[in-house]
Amino acid sequence: MQYRELGSTGLRVSVVGLGCAQLGSVSQTAGVAAGLRLLEQAIDEGITFFDTADIYGQGLSEKLLGRAVRSKREQVVIATKAGYCISPMGVLARHLKPVLRRILRVRPSLTRSIRKVRAAQSQQDFSQEHLARAVEASLKRLRVDAIDLFQLHSPPAQVLERGEVFAVLNHLKQQGKIRHYGVACLTAEHMPLALKHDGVASVQIELNLLTPKALNAVSYLARGRKVGIVARQIFALGLLRRSSKELQPEECSNREEGFDQLKNKLRRLEEVAAEMHATVPELAIRFLQGTDGLSSVLIGTTSVPHLLENLEIVARPLWDGTERRRIAELLGVSENIGT
Repeated sequence: MQYRELGSTGLRVSVVGLGCAQLGSVSQTAGVAAGLRLLEQAIDEGITFFDTADIYGQGLSEKLLGRAVRSKREQVVIATKAGYCISPMGVLARHLKPVLRRILRVRPSLTRSIRKVRAAQSQQDFSQEHLARAVEASLKRLRVDAIDLFQLHSPPAQVLERGEVFAVLNHLKQQGKIRHYGVACLTAEHMPLALKHDGVASVQIELNLLTPKALNAVSYLARGRKVGIVARQIFALGLLRRSSKELQPEECSNREEGFDQLKNKLRRLEEVAAEMHATVPELAIRFLQGTDGLSSVLIGTTSVPHLLENLEIVARPLWDGTERRRIAELLGVSENIGT
């Protein structure tokens, strides 16, 4: 495992981090024991960076992470987020989780519908009172004295522009409840808004082979202020694991590209991957792995085999400049984006 500095925080994180969004969720049909096994395996494989949030699994993600790392606290960096509120539907789902998991084992196709319902119920609160309560609750669930990296969870542009929220974060830092704070940005366009505020130590964004604007933004930031950059959704919510022949229009409904444009991008990536004797998911990981300025790449999974498969890719030698330039040209991103 490789390790990098998280901006100027002094924290050293594994180049691959574990995204814990699905831990403890309804879609984790294997249950709590499987979640703990995954976390323990990740630590054994050298992963030291874990990213969660107070709403993941209605708080169960943080609880599982706290249990898994309590005897190895000094070895890991814990990042969590707040800003969303658990809706009445979320409270109900917390109580119905065992029943819903049994249903999903039989009908896994319902997972997407459940996620849509959950997204429609999402509400946000970035008030001083909510964030202070959220930090206290996360500290208890994680069983820690301080959160290494506390992040605002997808704040809208107006929250970042007004900036009052950062006074709250500075106060929490002065109290010793959080060590550093950052912003999990809703879009790459929000990064400059977040970085106008000096105390912001890191930004987290969706970053993958289908987000050339975000990739170019990372290249620009890497040449300027030293800030930690964390990549999420590196497989574009599963699109980069899909075959272009099997892609369906409904899978592209939340993206800027039209269905035909996205299908063509996937087909071109498949052609390049075949020429390089690789797969598109392998291109996705290895391109980001060699991107200048990135601190950590989050892999979100509840499966130990899936985790090990991705770590095996990361363990391979980095590409040379020729291979990287080939993909950069295909994506239309800066040639300076990687080593």
